Amino acid sequence: MRWFTPFIVSLFALMATAAKPGFTDYILALKEPVTDATIQQARNDIEAIGGEVTNEIKAGLHALICSLPNNQITAMDNKDYVDFMEQDQEVHIMKQ
Repeated sequence: MRWFTPFIVSLFALMATAAKPGFTDYILALKEPVTDATIQQARNDIEAIGGEVTNEIKAGLHALICSLPNNQITAMDNKDYVDFMEQDQEVHIMKQ
């Protein structure tokens, strides 16, 4: 289990790409239990505010990697199906 968190963080780092101007990339984790309908609703809501889903994660947690307009961040953070949102960024794992 000790390797699991660094593994997931590494996956996120590999998927990180620069957002378009006026947009910020986020990891949007979905509350369990996650259904296909929940994932589709999240995708629809992201697209409705002008965002774009760039990737989907199903290993360890259900999350969408998305690029959101800077003025629409709180629109997604307040959704019932969202567990948490975190700005997608490059991370480094250092050996101790």
